[in-house]
Amino acid sequence: MLPVSWEDKLMSLTHYYAKQSTKFCQRPDDSHRSVARIPHTTFAAVIVHIATGSNLGTRIDHLDQADAELGRLGRVLRVSPTYETAAVGMAHGTPDFLNRVVEVELDPAWADNPEGTMQVLLDIEREMGRTRVAGAVQSRPIDLDIVLWGVRILDLPGLLVPHPRMLGRRFVLRPLADLVPDAPVPGTDRSVLDHLRGLPADVPDIAPWPTA
Repeated sequence: MLPVSWEDKLMSLTHYYAKQSTKFCQRPDDSHRSVARIPHTTFAAVIVHIATGSNLGTRIDHLDQADAELGRLGRVLRVSPTYETAAVGMAHGTPDFLNRVVEVELDPAWADNPEGTMQVLLDIEREMGRTRVAGAVQSRPIDLDIVLWGVRILDLPGLLVPHPRMLGRRFVLRPLADLVPDAPVPGTDRSVLDHLRGLPADVPDIAPWPTA
C-alpha cells in the first residue's frame, strides 16, 4: 500500500466537510431555525418632559439653544409654544420669563439613569452661564427642570419628579398641556389638563409669546 501524503489527507477532509455543509444547508427549516436562535433585546422608550425658562439676555435664543443642547440626552420630539410670565416669587422689577416645555425620548444610556440625566441638565445650565446659589431665587439665562419622567415617581437626592411645585405653576402646566393634555400626573388621579383647569384664580396668568 502506498503511503498517504499530507496533501491527500487534507484534500479528503476538505471534501468531507464540504459534503456535510451541503447537507446542513439543504435542511428545509434551517433558515428559520438560525433566525429563531438569535436572542433579541427590546428597549422600552422613556419620554421625559423638561420645563425650560429664561429671564436674562436674549431669552428666546437661550431657549432655542437649550432645545438643541437637550439632544445630548436623546431625540427631541416636540417643543411647546412659548409663553411669557412675570417672575414668580421674585422682587418687583425682575425681568419677565419666557417658558416652554420640551419632550425628549431618552437614549438607552439615560433611560434608567435619572440622576445622570439631571446632572447633564445642570451641566448645560452651567455652560450657558447659570450660577446656582443654594436657597436663593435668582434671575438666570436658563433654567431646566424635569417635570415628568413618563409615569414614574422619582424621589432621589436633589431630584423629585413630578416636580414638587409644578401643580401650582401655570407657566409649567400650560405648555405641558399643549403637548400631553391627557397624560396622568403620577401620584394624583388627574390629568395635566385637569390640574391646569383647577388652578386657583390668583395663580399668575401667562401670555403667548411673541404677542400679536
